[in-house]
Amino acid sequence: MKIIDIAVARAVRSFAHAYFRPLTLVSSVAACVLVAWVSRSAAAPAPAGLIESAPEGSAFALEASCERADAVACNDLGVSYLRGFGLPADLGLAIRAFERSCTNGSADGCGNLGALYESGTGVAPNSSAAASLYQQACDMGCALGCSNLGALYTRGRGVERDLDVAQRLFTVACENGSAAGCANLLQLSSPRR
Repeated sequence: MKIIDIAVARAVRSFAHAYFRPLTLVSSVAACVLVAWVSRSAAAPAPAGLIESAPEGSAFALEASCERADAVACNDLGVSYLRGFGLPADLGLAIRAFERSCTNGSADGCGNLGALYESGTGVAPNSSAAASLYQQACDMGCALGCSNLGALYTRGRGVERDLDVAQRLFTVACENGSAAGCANLLQLSSPRR
């Protein structure tokens, strides 16, 4: 299962459990059926490095919570708009939700906004802005933000190329549970042929 499928599975499971909570078996079966359907008909691919959490609650509830400056709700709303979870996909609204999430202190929101800037999804590609946002995410404890920043340091995109800094960032990411950080650390540490 691809990473994006895992995020879809978590979102669908949350949806199914919320609406079929009294019927545990029904919710599990519904989640499996919905995961299979959504995985085959997924929205446009998300940019690499996106931190996808399972949006909790309805789009209306997420919008209301985001309006009250709930950083996590704003991030979940951004993911919902980006991927079309429970509402039509809207890249502009996704970007605004991630901006609010980051401004209100969500590491995932900063990391997601960084991924959009790095890939040029809905915004002009800007590696310097991506690096700054990944740094914010990393400083707030987001392991994938550290890994994504380390990847920029290995390529010298948006920052001066520095393999020592990249190695430190990958180590932090790996120690904090990022599979991408561990893979990047291993790749960076492997002797070149």
